[in-house]
Amino acid sequence: MNFTIDPTWDVLVMDDTDDRLRWFKQRMPYATTVKTADEAIKALNTRRFRVLFLDHDLHWMHADNSIVKGTGKEVALYLKKAGFEGIVVIHSRHVEAAAVMAKILPTAKVAPYGDFEISSPLRAASLNSR
Repeated sequence: MNFTIDPTWDVLVMDDTDDRLRWFKQRMPYATTVKTADEAIKALNTRRFRVLFLDHDLHWMHADNSIVKGTGKEVALYLKKAGFEGIVVIHSRHVEAAAVMAKILPTAKVAPYGDFEISSPLRAASLNSR
């Protein structure tokens, strides 16, 4: 699966893993990155993002799917309440939690981290012109 993300779009990536955040930043250096649900909600209150990449487990305890506070589910519930109309990609590898987030946000795409690539139309154009 490939997601084409225009570099003029405001993008938010929520993940607690430094390696994953580096991977996203390599592909979208302009993206805003956060490591917690609280940081994501604060960012969502201050900017109008067009694309969100959301993880679920933001702490080792979040493997317990019943936890909402501090997880991707908390952010999904916030987005539902706020009526977010942009693109949401749930990239959590926690299958059950990703399914719950997708129920909360039925238009979201579920694509576990490692199962997709991100490209930019400008990056592709510059590569093709070489």
